[in-house]
Amino acid sequence: MLGAHPIGAALHLKEFEGRLRGGSGIRVESVTAVTAAFHESPLAAGLTADWLVADWDDVETWATTVLSFEDGSRAVIAASFAMLGGIRNCFEVYTGNAVFRARMTPSDGLMVYSPDPAAFGDEYLHEKAESRTGWIAASPDEDWVRGYPQEMQDFMECIATDREPLSGLQLARDVVDVIYASYESAALGQTVRL
Repeated sequence: MLGAHPIGAALHLKEFEGRLRGGSGIRVESVTAVTAAFHESPLAAGLTADWLVADWDDVETWATTVLSFEDGSRAVIAASFAMLGGIRNCFEVYTGNAVFRARMTPSDGLMVYSPDPAAFGDEYLHEKAESRTGWIAASPDEDWVRGYPQEMQDFMECIATDREPLSGLQLARDVVDVIYASYESAALGQTVRL
């Protein structure tokens, strides 16, 4: 399912929140999800240009999942590969005293604009950019924004200090559980308890 990375981020934040409160991680209780294959929708029918990804078979290209946690907070995960504007992965976590909102991809830390497609020359702007005109979320250091150096740092520290990774095997299992529950929810059209 689309959205594995923002699902993992939300679960990681709730795990961390629970530990900060002196307990164990705050777990997901239930999942409500909807999915769509935009390339098969009436919106894509009859387009003269192939703007949407259309070569995927039997797979969603858009998904939204609401995670309900045992403390009553919610996370709203939205992900798409085949929407105009390029890849989008974002999440929102609402708690009793805070809201966390992140645009993971594309990161909007640097927005650039030009009506001229040649304005930026051959400079890389971001993954899967459909156009080089208008507003573009440029990624001056995409590896850092996506956390690759931080991931390697954590990996090396785990080896050097014999500790568990910040995002370990339990998080991976939980993400897979949420993804499977999301598929079930979308197929049944109802909330699925974990």
